[in-house]
Amino acid sequence: MILFEGNLLPDEKQDEVLDKLWDSCLKAIENRRDFTADIIDACDKIAAKLKSGAYDAILNLLMDRGIFTKAQMDEVLILFERENLELKYRVELGSYQKEIESEHANRRKKVLEPLGVLFHVAAGNAEGLPFYSVLEGLLAGNVNILKLPSADDGISVMILHEMIKEAPVLAPYICVLDVPSTNLTVMKRLADMADGIVVWGGDAAIGAIRAYASSQTQIISWGHKLSFAYVTSEVLTDVGLKEELYELAHHMCRTGQVLCSSCQGLFVDSDDKAVLDAVGRMFFDILKEVSREYPEESIGIRGKNAIALYNEDLENINGKKLILKDGGVSVTVSNDSKLELSFMFRNCWVKPLLRTKILSALKSNKGYLQTVGLICKSEEREELMGILRKTGVNRITYAGAMSDTLPGEGHDGEYPLRRYCKIVELEYW
Repeated sequence: MILFEGNLLPDEKQDEVLDKLWDSCLKAIENRRDFTADIIDACDKIAAKLKSGAYDAILNLLMDRGIFTKAQMDEVLILFERENLELKYRVELGSYQKEIESEHANRRKKVLEPLGVLFHVAAGNAEGLPFYSVLEGLLAGNVNILKLPSADDGISVMILHEMIKEAPVLAPYICVLDVPSTNLTVMKRLADMADGIVVWGGDAAIGAIRAYASSQTQIISWGHKLSFAYVTSEVLTDVGLKEELYELAHHMCRTGQVLCSSCQGLFVDSDDKAVLDAVGRMFFDILKEVSREYPEESIGIRGKNAIALYNEDLENINGKKLILKDGGVSVTVSNDSKLELSFMFRNCWVKPLLRTKILSALKSNKGYLQTVGLICKSEEREELMGILRKTGVNRITYAGAMSDTLPGEGHDGEYPLRRYCKIVELEYW
Protein backbone atom coordinates (compact mmCIF):
# COMPACT_ATOMS: atom_id res chain seq x y z
CA MET A 1 0.00 0.00 0.00
CA ILE A 2 1.23 3.49 -0.92
CA LEU A 3 0.46 6.72 0.93
CA PHE A 4 1.21 9.78 -1.19
CA GLU A 5 -0.01 13.35 -0.73
CA GLY A 6 -2.69 12.12 1.65
CA ASN A 7 -4.07 9.40 -0.65
CA LEU A 8 -3.92 5.62 -0.24
CA LEU A 9 -2.91 4.01 -3.52
CA PRO A 10 -2.27 0.46 -4.71
CA ASP A 11 1.33 -0.70 -5.17
CA GLU A 12 0.79 -0.71 -8.93
CA LYS A 13 0.97 3.10 -8.78
CA GLN A 14 4.57 3.03 -7.52
CA ASP A 15 6.25 4.17 -10.77
CA GLU A 16 3.75 6.98 -11.16
CA VAL A 17 4.38 8.13 -7.58
CA LEU A 18 8.16 7.93 -8.01
CA ASP A 19 7.97 10.16 -11.07
CA LYS A 20 6.11 12.81 -9.07
CA LEU A 21 7.90 12.44 -5.74
CA TRP A 22 10.89 14.76 -6.21
CA ASP A 23 8.78 17.68 -7.40
CA SER A 24 6.40 17.02 -4.51
CA CYS A 25 9.33 17.14 -2.04
CA LEU A 26 10.60 20.43 -3.46
CA LYS A 27 7.16 22.00 -3.27
CA ALA A 28 6.71 20.85 0.33
CA ILE A 29 10.08 22.32 1.32
CA GLU A 30 9.27 25.58 -0.45
CA ASN A 31 5.94 25.89 1.40
CA ARG A 32 7.25 24.71 4.75
CA ARG A 33 6.17 26.51 7.88
CA ASP A 34 6.17 25.56 11.55
CA PHE A 35 3.47 22.88 11.82
CA THR A 36 4.58 21.47 15.16
CA ALA A 37 1.25 22.36 16.77
CA ASP A 38 -0.63 20.56 13.97
CA ILE A 39 1.43 17.40 14.49
CA ILE A 40 0.97 17.35 18.25
CA ASP A 41 -2.74 18.12 17.99
CA ALA A 42 -3.27 15.31 15.45
CA CYS A 43 -1.36 12.76 17.56
CA ASP A 44 -3.25 13.72 20.69
CA LYS A 45 -6.59 13.22 18.90
CA ILE A 46 -5.52 9.84 17.49
CA ALA A 47 -4.32 8.70 20.92
CA ALA A 48 -7.72 9.65 22.35
CA LYS A 49 -9.49 7.70 19.58
CA LEU A 50 -7.29 4.66 20.17
CA LYS A 51 -8.15 4.77 23.86
CA SER A 52 -11.85 5.15 23.15
CA GLY A 53 -11.89 2.02 20.99
CA ALA A 54 -12.40 3.73 17.62
CA TYR A 55 -9.84 1.46 15.97
CA ASP A 56 -10.54 -1.73 17.91
CA ALA A 57 -11.70 -3.64 14.82
CA ILE A 58 -8.19 -3.38 13.39
CA LEU A 59 -6.17 -3.48 16.60
CA ASN A 60 -7.96 -6.54 18.01
CA LEU A 61 -6.94 -8.55 14.96
CA LEU A 62 -3.29 -7.68 15.60
CA MET A 63 -3.58 -8.43 19.32
CA ASP A 64 -5.25 -11.76 18.58
CA ARG A 65 -2.23 -12.65 16.46
CA GLY A 66 0.08 -11.81 19.36
CA ILE A 67 1.67 -8.82 17.58
CA PHE A 68 1.30 -6.78 20.77
CA THR A 69 -0.78 -6.73 23.93
CA LYS A 70 -3.25 -4.12 25.15
CA ALA A 71 -0.91 -3.27 28.02
CA GLN A 72 1.92 -2.62 25.54
CA MET A 73 -0.37 -0.43 23.41
CA ASP A 74 -1.51 1.59 26.44
CA GLU A 75 2.12 2.12 27.44
CA VAL A 76 3.07 3.41 23.99
CA LEU A 77 -0.02 5.61 23.66
CA ILE A 78 1.24 7.79 26.50
CA LEU A 79 4.05 8.98 24.23
CA PHE A 80 1.56 10.45 21.74
CA GLU A 81 -0.42 12.51 24.22
CA ARG A 82 -0.11 16.26 23.93
CA GLU A 83 1.85 16.97 27.10
CA ASN A 84 4.41 14.25 26.37
CA LEU A 85 4.98 15.25 22.75
CA GLU A 86 5.36 18.86 23.88
CA LEU A 87 7.91 17.66 26.43
CA LYS A 88 9.81 15.75 23.73
CA TYR A 89 9.89 18.76 21.44
CA ARG A 90 10.87 21.11 24.26
CA VAL A 91 13.69 18.87 25.51
CA GLU A 92 15.13 17.95 22.13
CA LEU A 93 14.75 21.15 20.14
CA GLY A 94 13.52 23.90 22.46
CA SER A 95 16.50 23.75 24.80
CA TYR A 96 18.81 23.14 21.84
CA GLN A 97 17.66 26.35 20.20
CA LYS A 98 18.65 28.24 23.33
CA GLU A 99 22.05 26.52 23.40
CA ILE A 100 22.96 27.68 19.90
CA GLU A 101 22.01 31.33 20.36
CA SER A 102 24.99 33.41 19.44
CA GLU A 103 26.62 35.83 21.85
CA HIS A 104 26.87 38.20 18.88
CA ALA A 105 23.11 38.23 18.39
CA ASN A 106 23.12 41.80 17.14
CA ARG A 107 25.09 40.74 14.07
CA ARG A 108 24.92 36.99 13.85
CA LYS A 109 22.17 34.54 14.49
CA LYS A 110 22.14 30.75 14.59
CA VAL A 111 18.94 28.97 13.64
CA LEU A 112 17.82 25.37 13.37
CA GLU A 113 16.76 24.13 9.95
CA PRO A 114 15.43 20.68 9.04
CA LEU A 115 17.79 18.56 6.94
CA GLY A 116 15.11 18.65 4.22
CA VAL A 117 14.11 15.17 3.06
CA LEU A 118 14.47 12.10 5.27
CA PHE A 119 14.31 8.58 3.83
CA HIS A 120 13.31 6.17 6.62
CA VAL A 121 14.34 2.53 6.23
CA ALA A 122 12.43 1.01 9.12
CA ALA A 123 12.87 -2.31 10.92
CA GLY A 124 9.98 -4.63 11.67
CA ASN A 125 10.90 -5.79 15.19
CA ALA A 126 8.67 -3.24 16.93
CA GLU A 127 5.10 -2.66 15.82
CA GLY A 128 4.45 0.99 14.98
CA LEU A 129 8.16 1.90 14.86
CA PRO A 130 7.95 3.05 11.20
CA PHE A 131 5.22 5.52 12.18
CA TYR A 132 7.22 6.79 15.14
CA SER A 133 10.28 7.32 12.94
CA VAL A 134 8.23 9.46 10.55
CA LEU A 135 6.69 11.34 13.47
CA GLU A 136 10.14 12.35 14.70
CA GLY A 137 11.09 13.47 11.20
CA LEU A 138 7.94 15.58 11.04
CA LEU A 139 8.57 17.17 14.42
CA ALA A 140 11.97 18.27 13.11
CA GLY A 141 10.23 19.83 10.07
CA ASN A 142 11.33 17.37 7.36
CA VAL A 143 9.66 15.80 4.36
CA ASN A 144 9.53 12.06 5.10
CA ILE A 145 9.72 9.10 2.73
CA LEU A 146 9.10 5.80 4.51
CA LYS A 147 10.05 2.37 3.20
CA LEU A 148 7.95 -0.13 5.09
CA PRO A 149 9.65 -3.22 6.56
CA SER A 150 8.74 -6.55 4.96
CA ALA A 151 6.92 -7.73 8.11
CA ASP A 152 4.80 -4.60 8.49
CA ASP A 153 1.19 -5.25 9.51
CA GLY A 154 -0.23 -2.02 8.15
CA ILE A 155 -0.61 -0.15 11.43
CA SER A 156 1.95 2.53 10.52
CA VAL A 157 0.21 3.37 7.24
CA MET A 158 -3.14 3.43 9.02
CA ILE A 159 -2.00 5.84 11.72
CA LEU A 160 -0.15 8.12 9.27
CA HIS A 161 -3.26 8.27 7.09
CA GLU A 162 -5.40 9.10 10.13
CA MET A 163 -2.87 11.74 11.11
CA ILE A 164 -3.23 13.43 7.72
CA LYS A 165 -7.01 13.36 8.09
CA GLU A 166 -6.63 15.25 11.37
CA ALA A 167 -4.03 17.65 9.93
CA PRO A 168 -4.26 17.87 6.10
CA VAL A 169 -1.34 20.31 6.06
CA LEU A 170 0.95 17.29 6.71
CA ALA A 171 -0.03 15.45 3.51
CA PRO A 172 2.91 16.71 1.35
CA TYR A 173 5.40 15.79 4.08
CA ILE A 174 4.60 12.06 4.22
CA CYS A 175 5.14 9.41 1.55
CA VAL A 176 4.97 5.68 2.33
CA LEU A 177 6.14 3.02 -0.13
CA ASP A 178 6.06 -0.75 0.22
CA VAL A 179 9.22 -1.47 -1.74
CA PRO A 180 11.53 -4.43 -0.97
CA SER A 181 15.11 -3.66 0.04
CA THR A 182 16.27 -5.93 -2.77
CA ASN A 183 14.89 -3.48 -5.36
CA LEU A 184 18.14 -1.54 -5.48
CA THR A 185 17.05 0.61 -8.41
CA VAL A 186 14.16 2.11 -6.46
CA MET A 187 16.09 2.20 -3.17
CA LYS A 188 18.90 4.19 -4.80
CA ARG A 189 16.40 6.49 -6.44
CA LEU A 190 14.83 7.26 -3.07
CA ALA A 191 18.21 7.61 -1.39
CA ASP A 192 19.27 10.17 -4.00
CA MET A 193 16.28 12.34 -3.08
CA ALA A 194 17.19 12.34 0.62
CA ASP A 195 19.32 14.72 2.64
CA GLY A 196 19.43 12.07 5.37
CA ILE A 197 18.71 8.34 5.46
CA VAL A 198 17.35 7.07 8.78
CA VAL A 199 18.26 3.39 9.08
CA TRP A 200 16.81 1.10 11.73
CA GLY A 201 18.69 -2.19 11.65
CA GLY A 202 21.93 -4.05 12.15
CA ASP A 203 25.32 -3.77 10.48
CA ALA A 204 24.11 -5.57 7.35
CA ALA A 205 21.24 -3.12 6.81
CA ILE A 206 23.46 -0.10 7.41
CA GLY A 207 26.18 -1.53 5.14
CA ALA A 208 23.66 -2.10 2.35
CA ILE A 209 22.55 1.54 2.54
CA ARG A 210 26.12 2.80 2.48
CA ALA A 211 26.74 0.77 -0.67
CA TYR A 212 24.33 2.83 -2.77
CA ALA A 213 23.86 6.09 -0.85
CA SER A 214 25.63 9.15 -2.16
CA SER A 215 28.58 10.44 -0.16
CA GLN A 216 26.63 13.71 0.04
CA THR A 217 23.79 12.04 1.93
CA GLN A 218 23.93 11.82 5.71
CA ILE A 219 23.27 8.33 7.12
CA ILE A 220 21.58 8.41 10.52
CA SER A 221 21.70 4.90 11.92
CA TRP A 222 19.80 3.45 14.84
CA GLY A 223 21.56 0.09 14.78
CA HIS A 224 20.79 -3.12 16.60
CA LYS A 225 21.91 -3.09 20.22
CA LEU A 226 22.39 -5.67 22.96
CA SER A 227 21.02 -5.41 26.48
CA PHE A 228 21.58 -7.53 29.56
CA ALA A 229 21.01 -7.79 33.29
CA TYR A 230 23.77 -7.41 35.86
CA VAL A 231 23.13 -9.40 39.03
CA THR A 232 25.00 -9.68 42.32
CA SER A 233 25.31 -13.03 44.08
CA GLU A 234 23.06 -11.81 46.93
CA VAL A 235 20.16 -12.63 44.65
CA LEU A 236 20.46 -16.22 45.95
CA THR A 237 19.61 -15.21 49.51
CA ASP A 238 17.75 -11.89 49.32
CA VAL A 239 13.98 -12.25 48.87
CA GLY A 240 13.61 -8.76 47.44
CA LEU A 241 16.26 -9.35 44.79
CA LYS A 242 14.66 -12.66 43.88
CA GLU A 243 11.41 -10.77 43.23
CA GLU A 244 13.34 -8.60 40.78
CA LEU A 245 14.31 -11.78 38.92
CA TYR A 246 10.60 -12.48 38.52
CA GLU A 247 10.13 -9.02 37.02
CA LEU A 248 13.06 -9.67 34.67
CA ALA A 249 11.43 -12.93 33.54
CA HIS A 250 8.18 -11.08 32.81
CA HIS A 251 10.15 -8.55 30.77
CA MET A 252 11.71 -11.33 28.69
CA CYS A 253 8.35 -12.98 28.03
CA ARG A 254 6.62 -9.69 27.20
CA THR A 255 9.22 -8.55 24.68
CA GLY A 256 10.23 -11.94 23.28
CA GLN A 257 13.79 -10.59 23.73
CA VAL A 258 13.58 -9.11 20.21
CA LEU A 259 13.94 -5.42 21.10
CA CYS A 260 17.26 -3.62 21.42
CA SER A 261 16.35 -3.07 25.08
CA SER A 262 15.38 -6.71 25.68
CA CYS A 263 17.50 -8.68 28.10
CA GLN A 264 19.61 -11.34 26.38
CA GLY A 265 21.19 -12.78 29.51
CA LEU A 266 22.49 -12.28 33.04
CA PHE A 267 26.02 -11.31 34.00
CA VAL A 268 26.71 -12.32 37.61
CA ASP A 269 29.19 -10.58 39.90
CA SER A 270 31.00 -13.84 40.65
CA ASP A 271 33.47 -16.26 39.09
CA ASP A 272 32.47 -19.13 41.39
CA LYS A 273 30.95 -21.89 39.25
CA ALA A 274 28.77 -23.05 42.13
CA VAL A 275 27.28 -19.56 42.46
CA LEU A 276 26.77 -19.23 38.71
CA ASP A 277 25.05 -22.62 38.48
CA ALA A 278 22.83 -21.74 41.45
CA VAL A 279 21.77 -18.43 39.85
CA GLY A 280 21.17 -20.25 36.57
CA ARG A 281 18.97 -22.89 38.21
CA MET A 282 17.05 -20.29 40.20
CA PHE A 283 16.37 -18.15 37.15
CA PHE A 284 15.45 -21.20 35.05
CA ASP A 285 12.76 -22.16 37.57
CA ILE A 286 11.48 -18.58 37.66
CA LEU A 287 11.44 -18.22 33.87
CA LYS A 288 9.54 -21.51 33.51
CA GLU A 289 6.98 -20.41 36.09
CA VAL A 290 6.47 -16.97 34.57
CA SER A 291 6.36 -18.36 31.05
CA ARG A 292 3.14 -20.24 31.84
CA GLU A 293 1.36 -16.88 32.15
CA TYR A 294 2.02 -16.07 28.49
CA PRO A 295 0.85 -17.72 25.25
CA GLU A 296 3.21 -20.30 23.80
CA GLU A 297 5.61 -19.14 21.13
CA SER A 298 4.88 -20.37 17.61
CA ILE A 299 5.82 -23.90 16.56
CA GLY A 300 8.38 -22.45 14.16
CA ILE A 301 10.16 -20.48 16.88
CA ARG A 302 10.10 -23.39 19.33
CA GLY A 303 11.39 -25.77 16.66
CA LYS A 304 14.21 -23.41 15.68
CA ASN A 305 15.31 -23.02 19.29
CA ALA A 306 15.03 -26.78 19.95
CA ILE A 307 17.50 -27.40 17.11
CA ALA A 308 19.83 -24.65 18.40
CA LEU A 309 19.79 -26.12 21.91
CA TYR A 310 20.35 -29.64 20.52
CA ASN A 311 23.47 -28.35 18.76
CA GLU A 312 24.51 -26.64 21.97
CA ASP A 313 24.25 -29.99 23.76
CA LEU A 314 26.36 -31.72 21.09
CA GLU A 315 29.07 -29.07 21.32
CA ASN A 316 29.07 -29.27 25.12
CA ILE A 317 30.91 -32.60 25.16
CA ASN A 318 33.34 -31.39 27.82
CA GLY A 319 30.43 -30.43 30.08
CA LYS A 320 31.71 -26.91 30.71
CA LYS A 321 28.26 -25.44 30.23
CA LEU A 322 25.17 -26.11 32.31
CA ILE A 323 22.26 -26.29 29.88
CA LEU A 324 18.81 -26.20 31.48
CA LYS A 325 15.84 -26.59 29.14
CA ASP A 326 12.19 -27.55 29.32
CA GLY A 327 9.03 -26.63 27.42
CA GLY A 328 10.56 -23.98 25.17
CA VAL A 329 12.40 -22.30 28.05
CA SER A 330 16.15 -22.53 28.56
CA VAL A 331 19.02 -21.06 30.55
CA THR A 332 22.61 -21.81 29.55
CA VAL A 333 25.30 -21.17 32.15
CA SER A 334 28.68 -20.51 30.50
CA ASN A 335 32.13 -19.73 31.86
CA ASP A 336 33.00 -16.92 29.41
CA SER A 337 32.15 -13.22 29.79
CA LYS A 338 31.27 -12.53 26.17
CA LEU A 339 28.22 -10.37 25.52
CA GLU A 340 26.16 -12.04 22.80
CA LEU A 341 22.69 -12.46 21.40
CA SER A 342 20.67 -15.21 23.05
CA PHE A 343 18.39 -17.67 21.25
CA MET A 344 15.63 -15.28 22.40
CA PHE A 345 11.97 -16.15 23.01
CA ARG A 346 12.45 -17.25 26.67
CA ASN A 347 15.97 -18.57 26.19
CA CYS A 348 18.88 -16.77 27.82
CA TRP A 349 22.40 -17.17 29.17
CA VAL A 350 24.10 -16.69 32.55
CA LYS A 351 27.78 -15.70 32.61
CA PRO A 352 30.42 -14.57 35.11
CA LEU A 353 31.53 -10.93 35.20
CA LEU A 354 33.22 -9.58 38.31
CA ARG A 355 32.62 -5.89 38.86
CA THR A 356 36.36 -5.31 38.65
CA LYS A 357 36.32 -6.67 35.09
CA ILE A 358 33.16 -4.98 33.77
CA LEU A 359 34.99 -2.22 31.91
CA SER A 360 37.57 -4.46 30.22
CA ALA A 361 34.96 -7.07 29.24
CA LEU A 362 32.35 -4.70 27.81
CA LYS A 363 34.25 -1.72 26.42
CA SER A 364 35.08 -3.62 23.22
CA ASN A 365 31.33 -3.75 22.50
CA LYS A 366 31.22 0.01 21.93
CA GLY A 367 28.32 0.98 19.74
CA TYR A 368 26.34 -2.18 20.57
CA LEU A 369 25.50 -1.62 24.23
CA GLN A 370 22.10 -0.32 25.19
CA THR A 371 20.25 -1.15 28.41
CA VAL A 372 21.36 -2.78 31.65
CA GLY A 373 18.83 -4.14 34.13
CA LEU A 374 20.60 -3.87 37.47
CA ILE A 375 19.74 -6.25 40.33
CA CYS A 376 21.68 -5.49 43.49
CA LYS A 377 21.24 -4.15 47.01
CA SER A 378 20.46 -0.46 47.21
CA GLU A 379 23.77 0.37 48.92
CA GLU A 380 25.69 -1.05 45.93
CA ARG A 381 23.63 0.58 43.21
CA GLU A 382 25.57 3.83 42.94
CA GLU A 383 28.93 2.04 42.70
CA LEU A 384 27.75 -0.41 40.03
CA MET A 385 25.96 2.28 38.04
CA GLY A 386 29.18 4.30 38.06
CA ILE A 387 31.15 1.38 36.62
CA LEU A 388 28.53 0.41 34.04
CA ARG A 389 28.15 3.99 32.80
CA LYS A 390 31.80 4.02 31.74
CA THR A 391 31.36 1.06 29.40
CA GLY A 392 29.21 3.03 26.95
CA VAL A 393 25.73 1.73 27.88
CA ASN A 394 22.85 4.12 27.30
CA ARG A 395 20.43 3.15 30.06
CA ILE A 396 20.61 1.51 33.47
CA THR A 397 17.19 0.59 34.81
CA TYR A 398 15.18 -1.56 37.15
CA ALA A 399 15.37 -5.04 35.62
CA GLY A 400 11.66 -5.36 34.91
CA ALA A 401 11.56 -1.96 33.20
CA MET A 402 14.33 -2.45 30.64
CA SER A 403 12.02 -1.86 27.68
CA ASP A 404 9.81 0.80 29.26
CA THR A 405 9.74 3.98 27.19
CA LEU A 406 9.50 7.26 29.03
CA PRO A 407 8.49 10.66 27.63
CA GLY A 408 11.46 12.88 26.90
CA GLU A 409 14.12 10.18 26.75
CA GLY A 410 16.51 9.78 23.81
CA HIS A 411 17.33 6.94 21.43
CA ASP A 412 20.56 5.10 22.18
CA GLY A 413 21.99 8.04 24.11
CA GLU A 414 21.06 10.72 21.56
CA TYR A 415 18.16 13.03 20.80
CA PRO A 416 16.87 12.14 17.31
CA LEU A 417 15.23 15.49 16.56
CA ARG A 418 18.63 17.14 16.88
CA ARG A 419 20.12 14.68 14.40
CA TYR A 420 17.37 15.51 11.93
CA CYS A 421 18.25 19.21 11.95
CA LYS A 422 21.27 21.35 11.17
CA ILE A 423 22.52 24.68 12.46
CA VAL A 424 22.49 27.55 9.95
CA GLU A 425 24.44 30.70 10.78
CA LEU A 426 23.10 34.00 9.52
CA GLU A 427 25.18 37.17 9.46
CA TYR A 428 23.52 40.56 9.16
CA TRP A 429 25.21 43.59 7.64
